[in-house]
Order: sequence, then C-alpha cells, then structure tokens
Amino acid sequence: MGKEKMLKLLGKFLAFMLACTILSRSSASMTTAVVQTASPQRTALSHTVSATGKVAENRVQAVQVEAGHKISRISVQEGDRVEPGDVLLQLDVRALDHKISSARREIEKIKWEIEDLESARRIQEEKKELLLARAQEDYAAAAEKGDQDAARAADELNEAIHRLNQYYADLNSRQEIQGESGGIEEQEQGLAEAVKTAQAAYDDALSARQEGLLNAQRAWEDALAEEPADSTDRMREADMKEKEIQLRKLEKLRKKEGKIVSPIKGTVTKLKAAPGESTTEAAPVLLADLSSGCRLIVQVGKEEEKYLEKDMPVTVSSELKKKKEENLKIHSIEVSAEDPSLLEICVYLPADLLEIGDSAEMTAEKKSKTYSTCIPLQALHEANGMNFVYVLGEKETVLGKQLTAMKLSVTVQEQNEQYAALADGSLAVDEKVIQDSSKAIDEGSPVRLEGS
Repeated sequence: MGKEKMLKLLGKFLAFMLACTILSRSSASMTTAVVQTASPQRTALSHTVSATGKVAENRVQAVQVEAGHKISRISVQEGDRVEPGDVLLQLDVRALDHKISSARREIEKIKWEIEDLESARRIQEEKKELLLARAQEDYAAAAEKGDQDAARAADELNEAIHRLNQYYADLNSRQEIQGESGGIEEQEQGLAEAVKTAQAAYDDALSARQEGLLNAQRAWEDALAEEPADSTDRMREADMKEKEIQLRKLEKLRKKEGKIVSPIKGTVTKLKAAPGESTTEAAPVLLADLSSGCRLIVQVGKEEEKYLEKDMPVTVSSELKKKKEENLKIHSIEVSAEDPSLLEICVYLPADLLEIGDSAEMTAEKKSKTYSTCIPLQALHEANGMNFVYVLGEKETVLGKQLTAMKLSVTVQEQNEQYAALADGSLAVDEKVIQDSSKAIDEGSPVRLEGS
C-alpha cells in the first residue's frame, strides 16, 4: 500500500509539473515578440525617379512680318492649332496700296536724281578733257615761242660778236691810225657794249622760255589731277535697290491680299499683335512646330542626380489621355534657372503622343551593381549614427532552448526604398535577419517565429 501511494503522489507531482510547464510556456508565448525573418539576398538595387511635368513645344517658329504694317484683323487665338496656309492675321489693304504708291514715287525720284548726277559727271569729265587739251596746247605754244625768242636772241648775239671780231680783224689794215685813236676806242667800246646787250637779251630769252614751260607744265599737271571722290551716285543707286526690294515685298503682300498665313502645322503659343496696331520688329505670332514633336519638362530634387543620366531610357505616361510610351530617352538634365535646388529634365516625345499643355509623368529606373548581401530595408536599424540589424540566436533556459534577438553592427553600401545592401561579410548566407516584430525588441529579447 505504501508503494502504491508513493506512485500516486509521484504521478500527481509530475502532472503538476507538466501543468506548470505548459502554463509557463503559454505565458511566455504571450509575452514573447513574434517576428518575421528574411535571409540575405544577392541582387541589384533599383532606384526609381518619378516626376510630373508639362508638355511643351519642341521647336518654336516665329512668323515674321515687316514692321510698320497696320493690322486689320487677328484670325487666331493662343492655343489654336493651325495647318499650313491657315490665315493668322490680316493686314490693312488700303494702307498697303498707299505704301506701294509711295514706294514707286520714291523710286522714280531717285532715278531722276541718279540721271542728274550722271549728267553732271559727264559735263565735268568733258570740262576736264577740254582743260587738259588746252594745257597741252599751251605747253606746246610756250615751247615754240620760247624756242623762237631764244633763237632770235642767239642770232642777234652772234651778229654782235661777229661785228666785234670783224672790227679787230680790220684794225691793222687801216691807214691813218694817228689822230683816230679816240674814234677807234669809241667804236670798239660801242661794239663791245652791243655784244654785252645781246648776251643779256639771249639770257633773258632762255629764262623766259624756261619759266613759260614751267607754268605750262603746272597747268598741264593740274588738268591731269584726280577729282575728289564722290560716291553720291552710288549711294543713291543703293537706295534705289533697297526701295525696289521693299516694293517687291509690298507687292507680294498685296498679291496675297495682305493675309499672313501659317507656314507649318503648329499651335499658336504667343500673339504679340492686336487689330488697329502696327507690326513691329518683334514677330507678331509664335508657333509651336508640331511636325518636330513635343517635349516633356519635369523637375526633380538635385539629390536624384546620381540616378539620372543623359540618354537613359524612361517611360512617359498620361493617366488622363490613357497613353504610355516606353524606351524614350532623357535629352538633357540642367539645373533649374528658377530654383538651383531642382533639376530640370527634358524628354523628347514622338509626334501625336501628347499635346502641348498636357500633364504627364516621367519614370526613370536605374539599377546598381549586384550586391551579395541585401536585406529588406525594414530590417535595418540606426542609433547614434550606427547601423545594425537583429538576427536570430538561441540560448538555454529552464524551459529548454529559447530563440533570442542578437544585435549585429553592419555597414550599408547602398539602399533604396525596399532594400539595403550591406558590406560583404556582414552576415552569413544562412543568417536569419529579423525584418518585422510584433513588439519592440532589444539585444537578448526572447522571440518566436511567426506561425510557430
């Protein structure tokens, strides 16, 4: 009996201990954090940049009109789509007719002025030729007269010398020399004086000839001198050509009845004119050239620059128009002129995809290199500037083996909205990283896997 009683008591004790164990385990399970885990993955990280912007013209063409024409009617409004040949604005035809008449009169007036200038030039040339001919004649006459005067003076000098020489030759043959000495001296003196006078006359004739030739030579050179340059006629001819060009433009406008038409298929983006006003140097109409397509302009924060590059593929979509185009390319990336903290991205769109003024979204995706240790972003924690994760560990308790959270410091190389790439060797390949927990955990906190 005693042994049987002892067995019963032992059975009750064991049952009590089992109940306590079950109760303890149940209580522990109610207070233990329930966690989800993930294993490190080998993958590349994707970075997505999305932004919404407006569709703008790809190329703008200015419709030029000569300044000074009065506008009678505007046929379009900003935003209107036009085809080649559509009337944009109408010029005042009566004002055009008046300009044409005035231009023709001005051209006729210039022609008369040019004719007068040509006539005056011909007269001046004829006068110059006459002066030159006279100068040549005067030079020849001066040379002839000088030669004649010099020759005559030379003859008179030679004659005087001859008479003097003859006197000396006859002096010895004369008889009755005595008593005539006074007369002889007087006769010799008179002949010598005649030679002297003839010599002076000859010298004067040579000087007069030289002076006459010099004066005639100067008159000849003056007649040969170039007239001062006068470009008045050429300037008036240039004025006439310019007027003729203007007249042809006016006549061309008049032939079109003063209608200014669209040269391309496009959209009116700007009107700088109004009925009753006159055209200016600025183009009155600006057209977006639809034949060259459009462009989407979006803005993103400058911190996204590392994920964007020229010519990378992007997707453009419009929820309103129910349109989507993939594999378009970024044409340019520039710092916004209005806000330096933003980047302005331009994407060229194919023709007829969207219209100017539409809203559209650009999505760009860039993948990183492949990392060997990537974990879900929610598994990453940060404190005091240090990154760490919790992994599953085990420890022995009175109730048996217990899963616990182990804190490991890690180095993050790159991350996106979903994953963080850790430095190689941060975690073992089979490591279980806690990515979610039903309650806050810390180093050594007991945990249990969801579903266990």
